[in-house]
Amino acid sequence: MRIGWMLLLTLALTLPACQSAEKNDSLRVRLYQYSAAIRWNEIEQALTFVDPAWLEKKPFTDDNRAAWKQVQVARYYDGPQTADAQGNVRVTVQIELIDNDTQSLRTIVDRQVWRYDESAKTWWLTTGLPDIGS
Repeated sequence: MRIGWMLLLTLALTLPACQSAEKNDSLRVRLYQYSAAIRWNEIEQALTFVDPAWLEKKPFTDDNRAAWKQVQVARYYDGPQTADAQGNVRVTVQIELIDNDTQSLRTIVDRQVWRYDESAKTWWLTTGLPDIGS
């Protein structure tokens, strides 16, 4: 009987750790896939990572698409990740962009906030795609 309780207690203590590891792995994969979409200027693919609530408030317009077609991503530097009190993950990324017409290089800073959606079991980018200006 005592072994049964110990086993139950062990399972109860390790289950949250497993869920946390699974959640962290999910974040790592999402961040990698999102960065690949941005690096390759696959903006429609990158939009699938953006929180639907964000897109509802701030739809991605034809002007946004045109601005992204005007540039090529030269580099994407991931910064350190930090978690806030709500469990969101903040990542600061530097992105080097080349203007297709002038071939000039500029760097933008993208401050990303990622939220875990428990029901969908996925991470959403709550800050939208980087603002690349026009």
